[in-house]
Amino acid sequence: MRLLPRARREALFALYDIARAIDDVADGPGSAMERRAGLERWRRQVAAIYEGTPDDPVALAFRPHAHAFGLPRAELDALIDGQAMDLEPQKFDEALFVLYCRRVAGTIGMLSLPIFGASGEGAHRYALALGEALQRVNVLRDIDEDAARGRDYLPEPRDAFAARAAEKLAAARAMLPGLDRHALRPAIVMGELYATLLARVRAGRRLSRLDKLVAVLRGLWASR
Repeated sequence: MRLLPRARREALFALYDIARAIDDVADGPGSAMERRAGLERWRRQVAAIYEGTPDDPVALAFRPHAHAFGLPRAELDALIDGQAMDLEPQKFDEALFVLYCRRVAGTIGMLSLPIFGASGEGAHRYALALGEALQRVNVLRDIDEDAARGRDYLPEPRDAFAARAAEKLAAARAMLPGLDRHALRPAIVMGELYATLLARVRAGRRLSRLDKLVAVLRGLWASR
């Protein structure tokens, strides 16, 4: 995020804050019914962002950026739909997991593109591919925590899932030629960071500060 000019950086911080707030409802305390009601409250806040004035301070702070950058409301609604999928324990098959990734991660990519200053069908495909890849790595990183919540996202054995995550990261990277890599620099750096994270998770190791620095430098080089 800090790679961006101030106006774009502040918009991305505001996007992060609203996505975090919605996610915290789904992962927070209370019954599934209470959390579902919390998500519906956020759905009303999203409507107010585009149709009026929200009363939640996070939504209110996000509102000017949504209008300034033309951020699509449908993606925020889809993000809430994705968080709602976490309210009931369920076994994910591949199709359901891909849908889940589109809703909880692809939405963030699609909302980030206008903030980055990137557009076009190629950029859209890249954002969705990278979003799915990052979510797969997140699942592997948080597998024990998710299990404690009764969530099992893996549609296949862990090793096969990890291999597929690596394939998805490589597929996203392969889309970069011909795209505006300067505009996509934060996403490219994130992709490289997650590629390193995936390697460390598969090896049963933590991500070190040196790992992070090398990944960032690799991403900056790839986005030049």
